[in-house]
Amino acid sequence: MKADTFTNTIIVADTTEVLPQLIKTGKQYQVIIADPPYNIGKDFGNDTEVMPIDNYVEWAESWIKDCLELLTDDGLLYLYGFPEIIARISVCFPIHEQRWLVWHYTNKTVPSLKFWQRSHETILCLWKPNMPRTNLEIDQIREPYTESFLKNAAGKVRKDTPSRYGSPGKMTIYNAHKNGALPRDVIKIPALAGGAGRSERWFVCRTCGSQIYPPADLSEHREHDILKHPTQKPMELTRRLILSRINGADGRVLVPFAGSGSECVVAKALGVEYLGIEINPEFADFAMKWLEYDCERLRKQLPLFQQTNETTDKNAPINECFCVPI
Repeated sequence: MKADTFTNTIIVADTTEVLPQLIKTGKQYQVIIADPPYNIGKDFGNDTEVMPIDNYVEWAESWIKDCLELLTDDGLLYLYGFPEIIARISVCFPIHEQRWLVWHYTNKTVPSLKFWQRSHETILCLWKPNMPRTNLEIDQIREPYTESFLKNAAGKVRKDTPSRYGSPGKMTIYNAHKNGALPRDVIKIPALAGGAGRSERWFVCRTCGSQIYPPADLSEHREHDILKHPTQKPMELTRRLILSRINGADGRVLVPFAGSGSECVVAKALGVEYLGIEINPEFADFAMKWLEYDCERLRKQLPLFQQTNETTDKNAPINECFCVPI
């Protein structure tokens, strides 16, 4: 299959069957964002059952290795999951070729759970085997300084001590970078629950001919049969992952489990080439309908893209959603 077939589209197929075909095309990706089923019994409309943990790890290891082969030498793979699951997957890969990130949120609870409430998920960062760790696009993903740092430390002198820069040490100043602090491995972004979910969760109304609607229209469809994706991730989180490695439009993003297509929507709004793979035809159709919105309209509805590089191709064509012959 030609490489152009895998450009700016959603493929309706099992990702484990598509990835080997994609490898044959020679295409490579700077960023791969994998948000697979967490193996906790969520209904994604494809009759997926919970696997024994050993089977799940074996399944994940197989397609992750394919993803690593699809990375550029300086690319990064981001894998979502619960820490107790990712811990088992991470040991399948060299410890010096991975970094453990934490996505921390405080706006999602289960009141009926009389135990420790979950407030974080893992994002395992992997890179190409036998390659040095790449540098991030630091200035694109800086984060706000804490108020205490700006108030009590920024601009002040740090005294020289024997432990700093060798003996006898070196006097420095706490400088506050104009774009913010260096990115941390704990990313604090609200989950799509409550108000955050109402602002980002697009939906398909089956009652209205399976048309797609923005979150603001939900009140008009309260009594209708609607479809939302149960595990959609925040767009700001996706934006940070993409911009951690891609500067401008010179890069590609692969989403092996596309779901509602939100990661592909973010890539499009950033002017970056993308490919999504989704096994559920209804979610694949959902994603393509969302992607059909012209990019300027998307950008107006997504304020976090207001500062996107204006030289990028924000109106790259979207190919038709299709099934891959296996």
